[in-house]
Amino acid sequence: MWIEQKSTIDKKNKDKIIIKYLFREKFVDNLTEKERTVSITFDKNTRETRTKAQKILLSKISKLQQDDTRALTPITFGELVTEWLDFYNKQVRSSTAYTVKGNVKLILEMVDKDTVATKITTQFLRKKFEKVMLGDRDISINYARSIRTRLKSIFEYGIDHHYLKENPIDRLKMPKKKKEIQAITEFFLEENELSDLMEYLENHNQRYFLFCQWLYLNGLRFGEGAAMLKSDVIINDDRSYCKVTGTLDYAGKKKETQAKSNQTKTAAGMREVELNSQAIKVFQEACKLSPNSNFIFTTSNNTPFDIAALNTYFRTHKERMGIDKNKRISTHIFRHTHVSKLAELDIPLHIIQRRVGHSSESVTREIYLHVTAKAKDKTRKLLELL
Repeated sequence: MWIEQKSTIDKKNKDKIIIKYLFREKFVDNLTEKERTVSITFDKNTRETRTKAQKILLSKISKLQQDDTRALTPITFGELVTEWLDFYNKQVRSSTAYTVKGNVKLILEMVDKDTVATKITTQFLRKKFEKVMLGDRDISINYARSIRTRLKSIFEYGIDHHYLKENPIDRLKMPKKKKEIQAITEFFLEENELSDLMEYLENHNQRYFLFCQWLYLNGLRFGEGAAMLKSDVIINDDRSYCKVTGTLDYAGKKKETQAKSNQTKTAAGMREVELNSQAIKVFQEACKLSPNSNFIFTTSNNTPFDIAALNTYFRTHKERMGIDKNKRISTHIFRHTHVSKLAELDIPLHIIQRRVGHSSESVTREIYLHVTAKAKDKTRKLLELL
């Protein structure tokens, strides 16, 4: 055992120095055979405190060695994943569980289900990530990070249930890919692009036209707009708004069983969105097309919209809409376009974030900064004409 003297400044009296003594002891971990240290702090360094510290430290070491020598429960990686997934799914929404199901599918492609869990090392996982990131699968860095997060959670579960001693993900350094650069203008539609797209939808698919107008005018996510009920819209002479109180619970479900959840993607997503006259008109027109549904927007079969079908429609029709073939169009682009338009109107960022239900998001901020910088540049050029 050795003793270290520690000096700190009293928080209440800055002129006063507090002296404490740290008693330490080393021991060799029975399981890892690595050297570890335990410690205890006392206000005094006397024969009495030294004796007391020695007893406490020996007790700590004894307890740690007992825990370490307790045999780990044998389990295969596949069994561990199954057990973790069952535990995880009880804590999250069905849409989140559906997304994680896709992550797990790739994880079990990376690591054979019959692999003994305790044999999985950091180096082993590094090679698996290199294969899916730099090989034929060529998954993005963001997707790789989500896989890493799932694996970390799986191994943490294994530690908590005494299947594993340590988490091999903790020391994992992700392989580096060439930086994936995407221009901020790819996240939203310019004025001419929005006009061309909406004109095409109005002429070819009235239901999609009204729905996309609703997303754009109100800055909604697909699930928020698709789940919105007629009772969520309040129209009065003094104020008109829609209540965003849930999202469409559609992941892995048949259309007939899809319903509105009781919560949005994030806590900040629960909000009231002011409606302008154009949004009110869209609402009224959409209700005429869905007379037998509580939902505002439905297909001709009276079911909620399918996000995959809508995004596929954009991919196959975007060139006919006058959109560059390399620009990615999805339902989310209307939300980002809403942000860009509010920025053009000089609406403060914090108000925009509150309207679209973001406590903080980098894309929203980047769009805002891009648009406002563009406006300032235009102003500077106009000033030259004075």
